[in-house]
Amino acid sequence: MFLDLNKIGPEGLAVDQWVVLPEFGGPAGERLTEPQARLTGEVTRRKGGFDFSGHLTSQVRLPCSRCLEPFVVPIVRDFFLILAPGRPEATGEKQYAEDEEAALFSCPEGRADLVQLVSEQVYLDLPLKPICDDGCKGLCPACGANRNEEECGCSSAAVDPRLAPLLRFKDRRNT
Repeated sequence: MFLDLNKIGPEGLAVDQWVVLPEFGGPAGERLTEPQARLTGEVTRRKGGFDFSGHLTSQVRLPCSRCLEPFVVPIVRDFFLILAPGRPEATGEKQYAEDEEAALFSCPEGRADLVQLVSEQVYLDLPLKPICDDGCKGLCPACGANRNEEECGCSSAAVDPRLAPLLRFKDRRNT
């Protein structure tokens, strides 16, 4: 799905598209399968390219980093990009200011790849450690039970492994 910059007139262009994203990797390497995203915004002409002020909404299904249960992460993101048609100039002359370079999105042949653009914006908004709920208790490190669903009864006292041999002396003393 492409946006042809060569066909945008001086009045600009309003964008309102549903974009189906290809499968890509999430923050922990998990596969995110075909999330959809709604892209809205406005493209306006500028010297040397186009300004794209956009708004993105999507929902991505991720596993919780604590309990591993899948949950939906809402993605709502406003962004600004400079759509740069063609290839960068070989003259070495700077075409954009330093603060604009981070917002550059290359559009070879004057066509902006909306799937790539939206995938990048979704990926930038994904949490590094997704957590289903602030109160998530996670998995028991001893037996692996989901502590949100059941109490496993395992001891929660953490023992320093360097001091673990001393527990035998404590057990003998208590008997």
